[in-house]
Amino acid sequence: MSLSINQPASVQLHLPKAKAFDIAGIPAYVFAVTLSSLLVIVGILWDISWHRTIGRDAFLSPPHLLIYMGAVFGGLFSGLQVLWNSFNGSADVKASLIKVWGFFYSSLGAMFCIWGAVAMLTSAPFDDWWHNTYGLDVVILSPPHTVLALGMLFMQVGACVSISKYINTSGITLHKNPKTLNILRGLFVVSSSSLLAMIAVLLTEETLTRNQRGGMYYLLISIVALLFLPAFKKAVGLKWGATSIAAGYMAIILLCNWILQLFHAEPKLGPILNHVTNFQPITFPTVLFIPALAIDFFMNKTNMNAWLKALFISSAFVLLLLAIQYPLSGFILQSPLSRNWFWGAYNWDYQNSPDWEFRYKFMPQEIEPFAQLAKMLLITMAVGTGIARLSMRWGVWFNKIYR
Repeated sequence: MSLSINQPASVQLHLPKAKAFDIAGIPAYVFAVTLSSLLVIVGILWDISWHRTIGRDAFLSPPHLLIYMGAVFGGLFSGLQVLWNSFNGSADVKASLIKVWGFFYSSLGAMFCIWGAVAMLTSAPFDDWWHNTYGLDVVILSPPHTVLALGMLFMQVGACVSISKYINTSGITLHKNPKTLNILRGLFVVSSSSLLAMIAVLLTEETLTRNQRGGMYYLLISIVALLFLPAFKKAVGLKWGATSIAAGYMAIILLCNWILQLFHAEPKLGPILNHVTNFQPITFPTVLFIPALAIDFFMNKTNMNAWLKALFISSAFVLLLLAIQYPLSGFILQSPLSRNWFWGAYNWDYQNSPDWEFRYKFMPQEIEPFAQLAKMLLITMAVGTGIARLSMRWGVWFNKIYR
């Protein structure tokens, strides 16, 4: 496949209005891929809860259908946009797009979404064969789930890239209306929050509540947050963009957790050690929006050296994360006050014994000695500095997307 992505100077100054499938001057496929980003993460959260509560009773279960509907929805609208631009687009429209295979014209974000949709739909029969052959998954990232996860990430990154194009051109095209720019920024927050939630879900096994008194948790969360949030803040162009996206990530997971618990469900596959009667969601998410405040605070300082800014961002982020999650993990895991609908500490897989002695307390090996934890936190700050600096450069790339 060959992509022509050279950007003439004229493209940046004369990006034309799309001729069809528009809503408020924004192509409909941009709304579609934003919705797709949200559908796939909601479907994944529902699917994990389905496995924890019911088991894998059928390939075409409701959460699977929601996930694949997201793939079809995003891929179909992106594909229609490509076909429309290729066969009906004017010369000006085609000049603002990338050329694929010497004939098709697409935005860069739409291509990501199409690739993601194809990967997601390809994983479906692979996943069904895997379960029929090997039974239930013992890990989240089994081979078919890895293909599915890559497809979903492509879809969600594509949504962010698609929206960035129109945010970047909002001041030089018909999108001079502040209302349109606010809509685009809202769509970006939804898409990027969905992407962040997806990555957090993929890391669930390493970032459980009981893992939050070990250094590896802080390293993993810092790598993910510092890789994406500074870049997304620059892309969305909001003063408190990183905080908004981190809050969006929490809102997606918490709303799914709270709503799922309201619905009746019972196990259908053995062995049933814990007879639950309602959906069992994943654990309470990381309180990411407070450490994200440090990212916004230092990135809003325009007169600071970039590497010094990255150092301050990383150090403040890690320390705030530690200050919140270390005591909060103890409260959620051990306190009777957390065993309710809000915190969800009583949720437990149907295949796990409810009488396990460490159900509501840490195992000794899960609490790292202070010296070992402090060493890992210093390593995390050093690694985070480089990642934050890379993320800020990535954000500059987002700001240069015009196709």
